[in-house]
Amino acid sequence: MSDSIVLSIFDGERCIATRAALEGAARRLAEKRQRQIEAAKPPSLPITYPARPIQGGRLELAPPKRGVWFAEPKFNGWRALVHTPSGTMWNRHGSKLTIAHCFKDALDVLRDLADEGLIWADCEALERRHQIARGTLIVLDAIPHDPSFTPSYAERREFLESLRIPQEPFSSGLHEGDAAPLLLTTSRMVTTPNESLAFYHSLRQANHCLKAEFFEGVVMKRADAAYPVQLMSPTEECRALVKHRFIA
Repeated sequence: MSDSIVLSIFDGERCIATRAALEGAARRLAEKRQRQIEAAKPPSLPITYPARPIQGGRLELAPPKRGVWFAEPKFNGWRALVHTPSGTMWNRHGSKLTIAHCFKDALDVLRDLADEGLIWADCEALERRHQIARGTLIVLDAIPHDPSFTPSYAERREFLESLRIPQEPFSSGLHEGDAAPLLLTTSRMVTTPNESLAFYHSLRQANHCLKAEFFEGVVMKRADAAYPVQLMSPTEECRALVKHRFIA
């Protein structure tokens, strides 16, 4: 037993572990801490420009979409890409956001989620365009930090839901008190044009309930599509994403 160490834990209850096992555990903890330190260093560039949908015109006049799609609200805010370990934010043009300090509480929550695998978050930043939920970040998507890993939208959504981020209540026309600093966008799987239209019209009704132009329309995302990671151009559009704005 010369290579073993006896540990006393909680009122004299003991466990025995070898010195090698303890040294191995300590080494893994140190390596994890070093990875966290390295990850927390702000990158000089974002991993990608935020995914940009094509313009789909009025949803009422749009042709039916084939396959399975998800419908999300189009929020009236600023697009933001967040490196969660460092809390660094970029806008849709790839420039660092000068108002990142307005989202300190949300960035603190995102930093805690880095250990659970959310390293890059595609978000909507709510600030200044209206009075609702100012200083809140709404998570739209998760961007894989490993370029060889290309999960579908449906898989990325499942991952986001596993993080237990509160879902935004505004698409139901609800707004009472202060919103949580970090929220997850609503996302509904749709298989027919009528389902898409029902959600589209419900968001217009939600604007009336909220007494604000909080939603600008709907964004349709193809269920099997990978996130379009690219740094060629901020105006590059992805055909697996289609934006349908409200027309007055």
